[in-house]
Amino acid sequence: MKAITLIRGTGLTTAEIAKAIGCTTHAIRYYERGERFPTRKMFSAINDLALSRGIRLSAADFEVEPNEARDVA
Repeated sequence: MKAITLIRGTGLTTAEIAKAIGCTTHAIRYYERGERFPTRKMFSAINDLALSRGIRLSAADFEVEPNEARDVA
């Protein structure tokens, strides 16, 4: 998920991103790899964090690229 990558590009670590949006580091990694999609609450928190770091996200930044998604069924 590009949204997490963009936020990470501002210098935040996985742990700092997780703490800022109220989830675990594992959840951030799942979102980043496209293995899970954030809940509505997490989606909003990710967007708010990005805005606080000067990043304006679009819907495309939350899309999962076909090569990122894995079958986790």
